[in-house]
Amino acid sequence: MNNIFKSFLMYKFKIIFVSMLLLAVFQACTSDFEDINKSLNPLANINDTSTDSLFVPGIDLGRAITDVELKQLQSNVENMGTIFRKFSYEGVYNNYQRTTNLTHDIYAGYFANLNPSFLALTPTYNHSESWSNHRWNHFYQDRTVEYGELVRTFWFVKHDFEKNTGVYLNAFYITRIYYAFLISMQTDSYGDIPLTDKHLQGISDSESPKYRKQEEVYDIIFKLLDEALSNINPVPAEDSFNLGEDDRCYGGDVKKWIRFANTLRLRLALRISAVDPERARKEGEAALSHPGGLMTGQEDNMRTIPKYATVDMGGENSGGDENIYALCSYTWSDAGLNKDLETAYKSLSSVLDPRCPVCWYRPLEENSTLDDPIESTKDFLGVQTGDPDIQKPSFKHSRLRSYARDGKKLRDDAWFGLARESVWLSYAESRFLLAEAALREWGGVELSHIDYFLQGITASMSYYKIPEASINEYIAGLKIFTEAGKNPFESTDKEAMLKQIIIHKWLAIFPNGNEAWAEFRRTDYPDFISLPLFNNSGGRVAEGKFIQRINYPGSESLNNVNFPYPQGLRADARMWWDLTETTNENGERNLPNNFSIHPGQLFFNMLKNR
Repeated sequence: MNNIFKSFLMYKFKIIFVSMLLLAVFQACTSDFEDINKSLNPLANINDTSTDSLFVPGIDLGRAITDVELKQLQSNVENMGTIFRKFSYEGVYNNYQRTTNLTHDIYAGYFANLNPSFLALTPTYNHSESWSNHRWNHFYQDRTVEYGELVRTFWFVKHDFEKNTGVYLNAFYITRIYYAFLISMQTDSYGDIPLTDKHLQGISDSESPKYRKQEEVYDIIFKLLDEALSNINPVPAEDSFNLGEDDRCYGGDVKKWIRFANTLRLRLALRISAVDPERARKEGEAALSHPGGLMTGQEDNMRTIPKYATVDMGGENSGGDENIYALCSYTWSDAGLNKDLETAYKSLSSVLDPRCPVCWYRPLEENSTLDDPIESTKDFLGVQTGDPDIQKPSFKHSRLRSYARDGKKLRDDAWFGLARESVWLSYAESRFLLAEAALREWGGVELSHIDYFLQGITASMSYYKIPEASINEYIAGLKIFTEAGKNPFESTDKEAMLKQIIIHKWLAIFPNGNEAWAEFRRTDYPDFISLPLFNNSGGRVAEGKFIQRINYPGSESLNNVNFPYPQGLRADARMWWDLTETTNENGERNLPNNFSIHPGQLFFNMLKNR
């Protein structure tokens, strides 16, 4: 009996000890859920601006407005097409070099700086105030204002609230899908952002708007997508307003918008799969089970088609609306092939990745001109970020394969012509998203992760119109298939399988640095992305650490009383959904772990399931 009693006491002691340990872990991790950045950058007296009204997003616009506003909206109906055209064209494209190409595209390992005057700026983590402002201002002063004009007109004009029908309802939900897409890139660049009920309802909120924590922003995005997907009509009524050519993404095709929204929902569900696996599965399976489906082919790619005008026309028709990647790398010679991307092209298979010669020039001969690029016989050559051995124009390193003469024509052998579209979410990416969803054993996935993995590679190369024989040769030559013991898909190691899925997704979504940088931060893959040769952040990014976020504009700390970081925020502070440090204190790579549950989240799950 004494032994039984002793065993009982020992059991109780173990229970109490484990409970205390979990409580200690929970308390230690509270900072991650109150503010994921505190553990990296403890801030004294941080302003907690969250409220119950902010936590529950007020996305419903209501039914009643004043007669004065209704008449104003009715008078603006004819302008809605023009406004949506700008909204959907400029959304990701606006001022792209400063908002993205010299930041996200470089941090993703795609491009490297070739302009000596930029060497000590954003490529090496030094964000000037003017450059930090561009993305912020375009989102709040341009896109959010356009969004407000659009949604309030589409919602209140010719809307039968009793029957929930209206001439402009599909346009309303399309606008919200696209705004949710823009929000996702904004929060993945900065973290916590101002996103109030007024913003969502299309009402001006410029007087010190309150911030939402990033997890709350994601909650809003999912609710916006769910609302749209639950209410949009895939077979519009005859009198339904169609955006047509004013929709610069899908030409007013509602079914394509639905497939994009589902695919975006799956993308963002996987983004939070480590920090909140329960919510991730819920959102991912909702996307997978929706009757509208995911992207079905290249025609579903979310894209921007440039309003191309030749640079020598002069006047109001002069250049500036050409393919921005062609301008940055070929025309201006500001950005070239990153050494990390060169490594991937040359090392993953026994043959050179066939996308490389379609997208990049070998170093050009010095007597080349924009109209007459003369390719040398030298090997493709990338440059490591921060390397001072660069020149403008560059004849040493590879520049994006483009051309100036007959620039409005599209050529398969020089993909990035000035009139080429820019893709922000592709059919190829959707295949890799499905591969990861299958790996995580989410419901609604039909094929295996290896099947989707191979489909993703094929879809990416098919987009560039690479012959089937070349695609098959590349896949057959993949070293994970040809070298003994290297094939992770023949093992049970999910981390090793995810590594290959993400590396090849990274190759497939080039040159979309917005998404590639986010996925690198989330997963720490590709694990061969390198640090800049020098760190010019002024201490805002620790030596041996990767940059994790873009600076907030100085105007926020000066003018917004609700700015939550009065003492500043380090640029190496991780995003809410990024649970693992890429490098340790010595600058050495940590082993990625994308399948463990965060201790604080585990404790919350235990409490919810009691």
